[in-house]
Amino acid sequence: MAYLSKSRFKQALSCPTKLYYGTKGNNYADNNADDPFMMALAEGGYQVGELAKFLVCNDPVGENITINELDYEKSLAQTKEKREKGGKVVIAEAAFAYKDYFVRTDLFVEERDTIKIYEVKAKSWDEDVEFIKEVKRGPLKGTRQLDKEWREYLYDIAFQKYVVQKANPNKTVITYIVLADKTQNATIEGLNQLFKIKRKVKNIDVEVKQGITAADLGQIPLKTINVDDVCNWIYSNKVDIDLEHQNAEDWTFETLIEYLSEQYSSNKRIWSTKVGTKCKGCQYKNKEYPLGDKKSGLHECWKHIAKLTDAELTQPLVLELWGGLAGQKSFINDACTDKRYLLKQLDETFFPRGAGKEEPIGDAIDPTKRRLLQVEKSKAKDYTPHIDKEGLKELFDSLPAPYHFIDFETTMVALPFHKDRRPYEAIAFQYSYHIMDAKGNIAHKSQYLNFEKGTFPNYDFLRRLKKDLGGIEGTIFRYHKHENTYLLLLYKQLYEVSEQEVPDKEELMAFIREITTPGDDTPGESWEPTNNMQDLWDFVVKYFYSLHAKGSNSIKDILPAIIKSSDYLREKYSQPIYATPTIPSLNLTTPHIWIDDTKGQNPYKTLPPIFDEEALEEIEAEGNLSNLDNGGAAMIAYAYLQFADMTDAERELYRQALLRYCELDTMAMVMIWEYWGTIIASK
Repeated sequence: MAYLSKSRFKQALSCPTKLYYGTKGNNYADNNADDPFMMALAEGGYQVGELAKFLVCNDPVGENITINELDYEKSLAQTKEKREKGGKVVIAEAAFAYKDYFVRTDLFVEERDTIKIYEVKAKSWDEDVEFIKEVKRGPLKGTRQLDKEWREYLYDIAFQKYVVQKANPNKTVITYIVLADKTQNATIEGLNQLFKIKRKVKNIDVEVKQGITAADLGQIPLKTINVDDVCNWIYSNKVDIDLEHQNAEDWTFETLIEYLSEQYSSNKRIWSTKVGTKCKGCQYKNKEYPLGDKKSGLHECWKHIAKLTDAELTQPLVLELWGGLAGQKSFINDACTDKRYLLKQLDETFFPRGAGKEEPIGDAIDPTKRRLLQVEKSKAKDYTPHIDKEGLKELFDSLPAPYHFIDFETTMVALPFHKDRRPYEAIAFQYSYHIMDAKGNIAHKSQYLNFEKGTFPNYDFLRRLKKDLGGIEGTIFRYHKHENTYLLLLYKQLYEVSEQEVPDKEELMAFIREITTPGDDTPGESWEPTNNMQDLWDFVVKYFYSLHAKGSNSIKDILPAIIKSSDYLREKYSQPIYATPTIPSLNLTTPHIWIDDTKGQNPYKTLPPIFDEEALEEIEAEGNLSNLDNGGAAMIAYAYLQFADMTDAERELYRQALLRYCELDTMAMVMIWEYWGTIIASK
């Protein structure tokens, strides 16, 4: 039987066509399967799920409360068997079916005529959370609606309650959602590592430390909230779903799930009514379209809904349009509403400047001009970069050397690694620091990585960073807001501790004030930084545009775009000049070539794998990470380094991979700045 499961229902709510694309036999590309950030989120969710079992059972492992069977019918049979024992019944992953609907409840507790089901989410909770809010503006002003941030999760639990209640009509079903409680501290050391992630290819298992009981966990930092009133609201209100159907405006919860179930059972595609910004993050996109052995759901949607031809689908879509610095406005949605689906269909009338905003002079770039440049260059297939040389010259003249380039690696985990820390508290575990002097000499100056088990790294991280950057001359660069944001989070942590706990608290806070811009919610008095970090992302937006970046200003896209634009960089870094006395490295021990044609001229592809063939033969590696070339993988690697039973040999390989990756992040910033310097010199 083709059941409509809770995960399929939830996916259909976000985009009904995904119900078809996500069916394995239909052969659509799925980019989420290999996304390290999605992997990290999934791992946190599994850990929270295991911890939550201790809310309803003192010894979930010893009492064998979990049904691990994936087969629908077998899991239903096992659930029935456990319930027939009578008395108080506690089951994790209990299975229920009604009609063509199927759910597994994270936690199930049955006693006499009452059933309690618990949906466990790794999402965070604090006192400000409201599931149903009054709308303040727009056509629904004054009405109460589900908070968009929680909508997906609440429909999930409502679907579960509906199925369990229908399958047990003589029982009272009470529904809860369990969340990571940001207001509660962990009261034991290493809570996270009692629930160890074990990856087997694409599957995730959590290995719970043997013999652990609820009493061993201290205060469990999870919040349990009754959501029966939310479920009732969902059952009694129409569902807002973008679905092509003659009765689309009349969907109730019950009529919708009946329709979705019918279409899914028949393997029929359900079309959305429109395309737009929501498609930008669609995972069912074949990035090699029209090549490759997987179909591309995104392109098929745009062919059907936008009526694009096969030839048009190979051209840049408006999805590539840069949407930054536009406030609440969505140029992509506006273009699709106006039936302009290709970049080439846009023109200057589509990007009017606001009142009082004048057109920039010469080659200067403002957000409107940046979008126009993207459209014009796309039409002409012009990959030559647009550079505001005058603006760059003024910038270089205003920012003194030496130049200091800094990049952080950070994480926020649902289950704290350390005692007295809260879920999703900021952890800064690594930085890299390159320096360039006034003559253009470059060196990997310093770095920091805390990979010790059971050590809260933030204050030591700050001490090392202060030693490197405190009171220095020259200009400090970061790329986008990340470094400033995390230093402010660490500032808040320091603000809340005593000098007995952190004797150099005031010195560390003074250092943060020296190089950061405070936020609206930063505790204490505001300040003016004396050597504020400069945002290289801001300068990319203001002074540089390349069609190669496809509307993105991420450093992972800007660096390859700049390399394609610079003969100087390609010539220089295609030679084994790095990790030599000319450009010293703290991690690479042999001369390294950053720009290699066989690697697509992408420096991140030149990083060696975590485990070479010899290492793979000698050790059993944790997880399935093979390469460490992005921030999501770095987060996963740091979590693995916290495992108490990882071998020293394996820990060392992860340590080396983290150091190499972070080193390249700051070297990428150096290359951008160096390229601009050559542009000015040639002016």
